[in-house]
Amino acid sequence: MAKLAINDGPKVIDRQLGKDWPISGDIERENLMEVLESGRWWRGSGDSETSKVGRFEQAFAEFQDAKYGVAITNGTQAIECALKAVGIEPGDEVIVPAATFVASATACILVNAIPIVVDIDPENYQIDPDAAAAAIGERTVGILPVHYGGYPCDMDAVQQIADRHGLWVIEDAAHAHGSLWNGRGCGSIGDIGSFSLQMGKTLTAGEGGICLTNDDDLAAMLYSYHHIGRFEGRPFYEHHIVASNLRMTEWQAAVLLGGLSRLEDQAETRDRNARYLEDGLRQIEGVAPIERDEWVTRWNFYFYHFKFHSEQFGGIPRARFVEALGAEGLGCGSGHLHPIQQNPLFVERNWGPACFGDNEPPDYPSMPTPECERIYEEEGISLNHRLFLGGTEDMDLMLEAIQKVRDNVDELR
Repeated sequence: MAKLAINDGPKVIDRQLGKDWPISGDIERENLMEVLESGRWWRGSGDSETSKVGRFEQAFAEFQDAKYGVAITNGTQAIECALKAVGIEPGDEVIVPAATFVASATACILVNAIPIVVDIDPENYQIDPDAAAAAIGERTVGILPVHYGGYPCDMDAVQQIADRHGLWVIEDAAHAHGSLWNGRGCGSIGDIGSFSLQMGKTLTAGEGGICLTNDDDLAAMLYSYHHIGRFEGRPFYEHHIVASNLRMTEWQAAVLLGGLSRLEDQAETRDRNARYLEDGLRQIEGVAPIERDEWVTRWNFYFYHFKFHSEQFGGIPRARFVEALGAEGLGCGSGHLHPIQQNPLFVERNWGPACFGDNEPPDYPSMPTPECERIYEEEGISLNHRLFLGGTEDMDLMLEAIQKVRDNVDELR
């Protein structure tokens, strides 16, 4: 008689884990009504004290330990705005990791820069500092490390490389709202940090983004590039640089202020539950948590990764393990582990003519990222952040489902 749900046995998890996402309540309703009734629906109609966008910029920057915040239309354009602010030029090369959402690289192309894709560290799935250092060439101007999944990458190593070669650092913190590196908020460590506020993120307005910096001059350039070339304090119809309109609306900020009021508690809950789950994963043969590096003060993840070892599961492939867990009621994925340079746009070179000036971009499919490829195909398992917003009883059910598959692995062969 079959025991595994994939073979019509009883499933372990027959109820919702965690909480629905997104979460909203009275704060969002009151803020939205205030915006509606005020008639001021865009941030240009009020100062930083009366504008909800201005209030959100200040509050989120403070939450992440940064001096300045500039709210943007979305996460992709937040990276674009950051790249423009540091003075990117056509043909400049920017080092990005293979494990990330494609926007980390396409934002570079959209400002005529060339992304150079490097491998990840198999221990923590973050950018490999040695691979980044080896990829530096004559045209390299910066490093765009990604706090992938919200796990803080090794900013000490990244910053040392950047300082040694005179490069800037833009942190892609799209997954890392509330994550702490050595006690500091991710996105406040490099020259600029960029965040996404898209629907699935741990702080969301459906769409949106924000850039953070501690540098006065970069803050001024971020403001100008998101505000049609205006400089703060100058006449409204005085435009100084060619720039787009990347302003966030008051509606988005009204929602974000509500989400931000819950973010600390949610971050603590996710981190606490993840640590509990990790203790359990260490007791199950064939799976393992990502062991946290010393600089990870808090991991408020967009998705949580753990490791699957096929050879300890009788040789069944990762895809079969994921299928079996899904049948038991624990839906899993692979996050953004598929190497970005293997996307069709890079394989087919679909970025248009003369995008990079006189510089020819590399042959992306030939870029070696063996660890990222191996982890994507064989090892990495991701879980949605909302699953970790319940109690430890939910973690126990996850562990029970994994243990059940391990105990009955012969049914999957």
